[in-house]
Amino acid sequence: MSVPYPRILLAATLGLVLAGCGGGPADPDSPEGKRQAAFKQFLHHSEPMGGMLAERLPFDGEAFAAHAEGLAETVELPWEHFPEPGDSKQRNAARPEIWKHPENFQRAIDQYRTAVADLVAVTREGVETPEQVAQPMAAVQQSCKGCHDSYRR
Repeated sequence: MSVPYPRILLAATLGLVLAGCGGGPADPDSPEGKRQAAFKQFLHHSEPMGGMLAERLPFDGEAFAAHAEGLAETVELPWEHFPEPGDSKQRNAARPEIWKHPENFQRAIDQYRTAVADLVAVTREGVETPEQVAQPMAAVQQSCKGCHDSYRR
């Protein structure tokens, strides 16, 4: 039995997002705790959308669009809570590459922002079928995965 591509991508993305929220309990008022909370908000919106596209949940275009809007509302939340380059006191799971080439990390964040904006633009036109949002949602998921693959231990 083959697993459809969107399901594999969804599982990988969700695993990466959950891994980004792991590592033991963090003080919710710490930068790490605030990052974790922000990524959990991303998951709160992206998981139902992915579930609809993977046919684990019934497809509901209005609910999908509402989750896309919610994702857009949270798109800026985690970035200010990442440590400054060279800050070894703040607990994090970033690879050294994030500090060596912060412009590449910024580019990855910008790609995520763009992917979310593109998804929202499509959903604002009205969503009748999963096919209308499959590609823009895959771009959101890929931007998450790409950043985690490049920058997270």
